Amino acid sequence: MQPLWLYLHFPNLQLDSYHTLGPSKARPNEQLEPAQDGVETPVVILDMQHGIVQLNQAARFTGIKPYMSLGTAAALHGGLQVVPFNPEIEKQQLSMIAHRLYMVVCDICFFSEQGLLLRVDNMLRLYGGLLQLWNIIQTQLAPLNVEVNFATGSSPLAAKLLALKKWDHITDDPKLMKQALKQVDLTFTELSQKDVTKLNSVGVSTVEQLLAIPFSDLHKRFDTQVITYLGQLRGDFKHPVDFFHPAQRFEQYIELLYEIERSDLLLQPMHKVLSNLENFLLLRDELTQELSITLYQRDKENIEFVVGAQQGEYRAKDWLGLLALKLDNLILNAPIVALQLNVKNTFVRSPDKHDLFLGKQGAISRLQLISLLQAKLGDDALFSPMTVNDYRPERASQYCCALTVNEQNPIYRPPLRPSFLLPEPSLLTQHVSIVHGPERISTGWWDHHPVVRDYFIATSEQGQWFWVFKTPDNKWFLQGIFS
Repeated sequence: MQPLWLYLHFPNLQLDSYHTLGPSKARPNEQLEPAQDGVETPVVILDMQHGIVQLNQAARFTGIKPYMSLGTAAALHGGLQVVPFNPEIEKQQLSMIAHRLYMVVCDICFFSEQGLLLRVDNMLRLYGGLLQLWNIIQTQLAPLNVEVNFATGSSPLAAKLLALKKWDHITDDPKLMKQALKQVDLTFTELSQKDVTKLNSVGVSTVEQLLAIPFSDLHKRFDTQVITYLGQLRGDFKHPVDFFHPAQRFEQYIELLYEIERSDLLLQPMHKVLSNLENFLLLRDELTQELSITLYQRDKENIEFVVGAQQGEYRAKDWLGLLALKLDNLILNAPIVALQLNVKNTFVRSPDKHDLFLGKQGAISRLQLISLLQAKLGDDALFSPMTVNDYRPERASQYCCALTVNEQNPIYRPPLRPSFLLPEPSLLTQHVSIVHGPERISTGWWDHHPVVRDYFIATSEQGQWFWVFKTPDNKWFLQGIFS
């Protein structure tokens, strides 16, 4: 089978990343003004060298065009929103798309700063054809709401050239791809402006005319770069590509198009990031128990906190509920301009096990309840009682982390003990009758809390069962009451 390549070009990566965060819902006192009467706010991405490089549909309606100067664009619309170009945002967005597509197509290459190259000829038998594979790729891209131009080609450069020309066709017919390639102007190629001008001077202005020239004639008048490009475009020369391998950890940083001054409004951009995390974990069938979140404040120190889930979660809605409780107790000292989410540890998800005879259970598990309470009250607000190996009743139990399991076998199994112990032993003031005893406890000399007591089980005149003890100086104390 002949090699078949699919190129995906994303012309508005940075702008699309902002729109997925919902800038039209910004509050009036934030950096980006909300839409008025349902009309989208014109937004442009400004590159100081090339002018306006990205713009939304509302900006196009006002007459603004790509590579227009900022002064001209501002004259066309007084409320124009301008955002500086940030290549790191585009790099992160492209990486996120590649991770999403990796579970569909295994051979993916970062072929340009705004494009992904996919080798698809080796995947056709798995998916039953090119159109079926393209439908699955479209399904993965749809939730991202990104603008994309695409094309297939017999070589990586051919697929890229047709995508940049906005051919937007998926086919494995060599004749159709070659015919479409011939109609492309040389200005869309990766040839230098000097070489394009030189070719135009001899009457060569399209790819069709360039392909018609023999290599021997080109070699006489042009350098090896033109020869190499033409050979790779035709597929005669092998084009080396480096396929990427997905990261093992999830990490995403986003800059907000508008400043956020209220902690509850952070849920909107966080929902998009958590959706990306859900897809990352779902494709790997993994869970995580902890999210590390960093909020970047304007002119203030960063806010760092952790959101935990004892049971392990992957769904965005579950993490969003925990995050909402965490943000209720968060105080912002300055507007938030960016945020970052890191996930360090993940583990393979085990299938849920249900007992046929267990009956109807609650809506959430014990671990989920612990996670909700910790998100609301703090990690140090919940404890569980645990027994320890100590003969002294007041030291035989202690508090530990919530739902901590003590796997150590006790070396001391005490006799009958009351279910209710007094916080502190009190002097026995009632007349009682001894039923069982004594049980001598003499310990604690090594930690400077010595105890020497003779314990008895006794009943009062009212029929209550007490746990009492006598000290060496013949004083009686009440330690607990049997239920």
